[in-house]
Amino acid sequence: MTEEKNSKFNELVKPFLVLVGICLVVSVLLGYTNRVTAPVIEANELAQAEATRKAVLEGATGFTEVKLDEAKLKELGIASAYKENSGLGYVITSSNKGYGGFVTVTVGIGPDGKVLKVSADVSTETSGIGSKAGDADYTSKYVGLTGSADSVDTISGATYSSTAVKKGVSAALAAFDTVKGA
Repeated sequence: MTEEKNSKFNELVKPFLVLVGICLVVSVLLGYTNRVTAPVIEANELAQAEATRKAVLEGATGFTEVKLDEAKLKELGIASAYKENSGLGYVITSSNKGYGGFVTVTVGIGPDGKVLKVSADVSTETSGIGSKAGDADYTSKYVGLTGSADSVDTISGATYSSTAVKKGVSAALAAFDTVKGA
């Protein structure tokens, strides 16, 4: 009888306990890894965002975030808005659904409300097709626009991706007056 109990223990309980132990060790290690790497990842994301802001507003020295009501930001489709400290203009970022995921569009707008430069992160889009919406050939079509981006055509074959960029620029232009007044 004890041999039968040992056999059941070895077949059922022992593997279960080993798996639970492995899961606990792996969970602790993953938690530790996350704790160590989270600040580094956050710092890198902040540095990348700052570099993108400086890229779309050339000559910028620094930025101050424009605080808007969360409901207003959501209504306008805006992720963030920054004012350049020396008065060069504003940088407004939005995120819109593309074909493969979300496309983040960062727009540099001068104090007169004209688009100075557009940067589109199309890394989630299909390489060679949807990624064309992030190319300078396409984003430069928005430079000089005021009020709306309706006059820029989407890219044939990359309609979702280029529509996401177009929506992002339109949202930034629509938000400009609100941001400028804040």
